[in-house]
Amino acid sequence: MTRRRGLAAGLVALTAFAAAATAGRADATPVGDVPQSVPRGKRVVMFTDSVGLGAEFALPRAFPADWQVRVDGRPAEMVGELEQNFVLPRLASDPDWFGDHVVIAAAYNAPYWDWPRLDREIDSIVNTLTAAGVEHVYWVTLREVKPQYISAGAWRQIQPYYWYFPTVNDHLEAALERHPNLSLVDFAAAADRPGITYDAIHLNNDGAALYSALIRQRVDAAATTVADGSTTRVHVDGGEGAAAAAVNVTTTGPRTDGFLTLHRCDRPPPLVSMHNHRRDETVAHAGVVALDANGDFCVTTRVATNLVVDVTGLFPEGGGFAAVEPTRWLDTRELPGRLPVTPFEVVELDLDDVRARAGVGDDVTAVAIVATAVEAAAPGWLRVVTCGHTAAETSNVNYFDASAIPNLVVVAPDRGGSICITSSATTQLVVDLFGTFDADAGVAGDDAQRVFDSRDTGARVAAGSVTVIDVVAAGIDPAASGALMNLTAVDALAPGFATAYPCAAGRPGSSNLNISGAAAVANAVMIAPDEAGEICVYALSPMHLIVDVMGEVGPAFEGVVPARALDTRER
Repeated sequence: MTRRRGLAAGLVALTAFAAAATAGRADATPVGDVPQSVPRGKRVVMFTDSVGLGAEFALPRAFPADWQVRVDGRPAEMVGELEQNFVLPRLASDPDWFGDHVVIAAAYNAPYWDWPRLDREIDSIVNTLTAAGVEHVYWVTLREVKPQYISAGAWRQIQPYYWYFPTVNDHLEAALERHPNLSLVDFAAAADRPGITYDAIHLNNDGAALYSALIRQRVDAAATTVADGSTTRVHVDGGEGAAAAAVNVTTTGPRTDGFLTLHRCDRPPPLVSMHNHRRDETVAHAGVVALDANGDFCVTTRVATNLVVDVTGLFPEGGGFAAVEPTRWLDTRELPGRLPVTPFEVVELDLDDVRARAGVGDDVTAVAIVATAVEAAAPGWLRVVTCGHTAAETSNVNYFDASAIPNLVVVAPDRGGSICITSSATTQLVVDLFGTFDADAGVAGDDAQRVFDSRDTGARVAAGSVTVIDVVAAGIDPAASGALMNLTAVDALAPGFATAYPCAAGRPGSSNLNISGAAAVANAVMIAPDEAGEICVYALSPMHLIVDVMGEVGPAFEGVVPARALDTRER
């Protein structure tokens, strides 16, 4: 009881703290009303406390004129109170007032003495809206207040409350797993900047514009995402009769953490992944996927996301590449004791351990795998090599936290049929097998080498720059059909992307790397050089660029100018 009385007093203070934001405002005021004939898909309602009320007039301006945008709420309302005082009365009196999109901007006033109550209130309001036919519910995360972004006076004023805002965000994050139609508008991630509030949490004009723009972005993304657990068919032009395709798959704006599986459409999704992502992250990974007779393959997603698929080449039938049923070769999390790989420990994988399960023949000169680091204890990298060989400078996977980070690797086993993997930091290791090459494939990948590293000069590649890589000078046979490379971006000064392509073909509308910050991001590239033996790498933003040439592939691969096969954002 004492703790509840303390919160009640705190809520009164927080209400006073918010009073200036809503002085003179009537309760339950709809904003941006247009005729009720507006389609449900173009109606947005936001239920909010005092923070979201600061965007009352900015939110309608963030949407096109033919959208209906309404804001309803009252300062200091807790989540349960918003449902009882605003959501339920609206549903009872005018259910058509709602559309497909409802935003909840609340929980700055939270029952910090009873977190299960907050979970129940979150579940209740989302379930109520879902039962009423609302397709998409969005929740705006709370600003996690930091003193460097606000005034000293505002920092003193927020002391009784700010400490529990991150915990509220954790509970919102957990709710994503319980509600497949719930997405987060990540104001917390965008709010680490000065000049967006007039105190600690209440929005000024700039903050209201940012807040509203984030809501608009999330609503727009929901219109084109594939659903949780859905399977999307992708057609590869010219892929009819080919054994497999080399692809680059990008997710953008995923609803929560998840993964993708690539597979033949006439087979169920295997229990492997080639692409892992975090919520709201734009990330790309390369893969090799078997095609059916029509030149199609399928992408199965765990959670809702937008999908972008670029094709970089084909593996013709009979060319020396065999796409196997994707098969898990190793998962250290499933070994006795769940012991991770320790720093610079060498993990040796014998092809015989997976041969029968994957249906692998005896004539194997190289394998296509996806190596994934997960639950890493510190930033680091994975290096995959032929056992007995070293590659002192190169890496295949760069990881920076406990998130799952995969990458495609083509590597030749040693004479005993083994490949070796080393990690620079403690991590769990997952390896999935996707295909094998025989002697006719012309794969060579014993001696990887670093051919470009802008860090050697101390200067990042410039925004909009093109770096030319002479792969023939790096040892690639001029007659090779494709070069196997690994691109890494690190210390980028702004979000962006990098694209690799045959120089003579000109830059295509595709990408290989998506960069959101300074952390190292790597991705494999399998691409045909131009007739001069050159591959170009375009960088949208300033970054340090690293290019490792991992090997080559011959008749098994037919390189194409990278082409976009799917972009759900354009639907």
